[in-house]
Amino acid sequence: MHLSRLIFTLSLISLIGIALMLDGFFASLLSPFGVRILLVHTIFLTCSLTVSFPMMLGLAFAVGFIWDSTQMAVTGANDVGFGYSIFLLGLTGSLMQGVCPLFKRGRWEVPIVLVGVATALLIAMEWFFVSFGRAKFIVPESFWKELWVSALLGMLASPVFFYLIFKLSRLTGCPILSINGGLKNGV
Repeated sequence: MHLSRLIFTLSLISLIGIALMLDGFFASLLSPFGVRILLVHTIFLTCSLTVSFPMMLGLAFAVGFIWDSTQMAVTGANDVGFGYSIFLLGLTGSLMQGVCPLFKRGRWEVPIVLVGVATALLIAMEWFFVSFGRAKFIVPESFWKELWVSALLGMLASPVFFYLIFKLSRLTGCPILSINGGLKNGV
């Protein structure tokens, strides 16, 4: 049982790795429309429902570290410190862990909506951290459009990722749900 849990966790990590590679492609594809899908964050939020709390914090650290490493400005003056994404992902992952019992019973409705809420919260907190670092709280014109469209795209993409996670759990032999809908294994 522990081997299947390990294989399932490694497959989730590889899914996040694939999302990190595809993120640049989707960013260049959607940037002419002025929107972005936070693909890595959406996959992290969906994966955070299927792992234990310490593993979710480990994933938040790894994904946040890699995200900050690839997305931070290389110039001398940064608006925010390195590692702020780790905090944001840990916070939103903890929020997702709150609906984990619903997800483990096979109820997808609330987790899908919460992925959108957590995505909007990520963008809003990121704006707040950048504004606090610049000491100017100016909301750009496209901020609300980016916030709501990114949250909606995250909500629309999350059922696909939940389905992928269920397929991965079935392939690895690490069940997420029990037959009667209750918690069978705490991964």
